[in-house]
Amino acid sequence: MNDERVNQIRHSCSHLLTAAIEALYPGVKQTIGPPIENGFYHDYDFGDVKISEADFPKIEAKMLEIIKTWKKFDGKEVSKKEALEVFKGNEYKKELIEEFSKSEERLMLYTSGSFIDLCHGGHCEHPDKEVKFFKLLSVAGAYWRGSEKNKMLTRIYGTCFPTREGLDDYLKRQEEAKKRDHRKIGKELGLFVFSDLVGAGLPMLT
Repeated sequence: MNDERVNQIRHSCSHLLTAAIEALYPGVKQTIGPPIENGFYHDYDFGDVKISEADFPKIEAKMLEIIKTWKKFDGKEVSKKEALEVFKGNEYKKELIEEFSKSEERLMLYTSGSFIDLCHGGHCEHPDKEVKFFKLLSVAGAYWRGSEKNKMLTRIYGTCFPTREGLDDYLKRQEEAKKRDHRKIGKELGLFVFSDLVGAGLPMLT
């Protein structure tokens, strides 16, 4: 499968994540969420709610529930007034809508099921069949538009693959990389050494 198709699946999965977040956390404000190398992310303003990786199983379960109802993405060009009405109360989307309007970019709203978002497009054709093998990876803080003058948002990273094998292989490689980093950092800090006296590959604290 080509890179464009994979990016479409990951972009669609970012929307799916947002649909699950909105269902579980009423009042959350979504912002942007592009596909990136090896996955995707999406930034949110959760207000006073704190999100951690402990919440991921619940969010993933909701994603699996929602994706069954997503047969396709429908795009519709709308006026600035219509777009502002849809995202009334979301200052982040308002900023984007104003920006797009000034640059004369088309304002497109995409829907799937009951979910709706402002988007340039680039989705998979059959989300219920293609967005199946995903995993949420980590959570971090990120300033809106990358500026420390703006509010700190919550960024959730995830990944999605066309096949179960692709996802499992990626997660396995990530886990192996973490183990290598653990050994490297431990050695550099002198926290432990490796000795055959305690068993091959077993660390010995210093």
